[in-house]
Amino acid sequence: MLRLVLICLLCMLAAPPLQAQTNDGIGLTDLPIGVQTGASDDLRILRRLEELLTELRGYENVRVEVRGGVVIFTGRTVDPEKQDALNQIAARIDGVVAVENRVEVSLDVAERVAPVADRLWRRLLAGINATPVLLVAALTGLALTWAGFQIAKLHWPWDRIAPNEFMADVLRQIIRLIAILAGLMIFLDIMGAGALMTKVFGAMGIVGLAVGFAVRDTVENFIASIMLSLRTPFRPREFVDIGGDQGFVVRLTSRATILLTADGNHVRIPNATVFKSKITNFSRHPQRRFTFTLSVSNPGNLSGARQIMLQAMLDADFILDDPGPAVWLTDVADGAAKFTCAGWIDPAQTNFNAGRGEALRLTVNALERAGKGLSSAGLTITLAQDMPEAEPEATTAAQDISQDEAIVEIIEEEIHDPDLEDLFAGRTKDE
Repeated sequence: MLRLVLICLLCMLAAPPLQAQTNDGIGLTDLPIGVQTGASDDLRILRRLEELLTELRGYENVRVEVRGGVVIFTGRTVDPEKQDALNQIAARIDGVVAVENRVEVSLDVAERVAPVADRLWRRLLAGINATPVLLVAALTGLALTWAGFQIAKLHWPWDRIAPNEFMADVLRQIIRLIAILAGLMIFLDIMGAGALMTKVFGAMGIVGLAVGFAVRDTVENFIASIMLSLRTPFRPREFVDIGGDQGFVVRLTSRATILLTADGNHVRIPNATVFKSKITNFSRHPQRRFTFTLSVSNPGNLSGARQIMLQAMLDADFILDDPGPAVWLTDVADGAAKFTCAGWIDPAQTNFNAGRGEALRLTVNALERAGKGLSSAGLTITLAQDMPEAEPEATTAAQDISQDEAIVEIIEEEIHDPDLEDLFAGRTKDE
């Protein structure tokens, strides 16, 4: 099979040139045609055309004749564009009144392959000659890129400037990108390819725009994660409300914020939604206030009833003394007085709901011991006439009002899990 192919190629090379695409049209110039012409003029035109065709490539097989100001081209060329260019060349020479182009486009394999081989050879020689410049440009670009990567690896400047590890890593990525672009620019500049450099950056801009539209949600969440890590509206272990979802913050990733609810459920909220939502941080301030309302029937002395409830809250050791608890009369209607009770706790030490419930229990017990019944508007307490007097009850917490240990353990496991992405890493894990 290989021998048959070689024989066919040899036959094609030895075959006479195939002729095609002849151009026998006559082209006229805009010059006026004189009534007399001399041999010297024809000779001058002929020599000038021969000089031009000698300098130009692709016209080695083209011959020229000039008769009375008429230029006649014969022969063959391998490029149709060069065939048409002969008319334009001759028309620009002074004294030419007409051009007859008889040049044919050759389909000979040898003639068509030879120029290609010649061009490849010249390009190879040019590449070899340009090797020193290419090496210098490549080494310079690589050195600049390497230096940028080494700077990006440093910990001191970026960890000191950035508010967290995530932002430090973002700064490092920006430095690496700048180093790559700078290395590419210096390489192209040394090679003298300024126009190519402009095209490359233009193409990169178009590609970046297309990719940005394709992954718009991902880019939006990533930018939102950067803004959240800079503004830090919350930190791990803090109890927050984000657009109606409440829970403890366990992680901030490049796409979402992870909350752990009081029931142990994970809530994953996209960072773009978090950034646009109303955020209530219940743990940022070291003190948090709870309130509840009691309606006391037949209170008698209003000041005395208020003092009973206030003293019950003052005696509770989990309620802060500064700021202290408060009780105030809200309304009096239908023989009942409505009081609002408020107290402050430390959310880091006391479970909010458990603390509020314990304060409510202690206050109700204090009213029971004083013989003050709650009205039907709230909790109804009916005291039997023969009921023995209740023993005084300690006003300290009778139930565990500290943070739920199960939730605390889950939060700590989530925060310290090295396999989970966390943009707060390096700043708040050891707090």
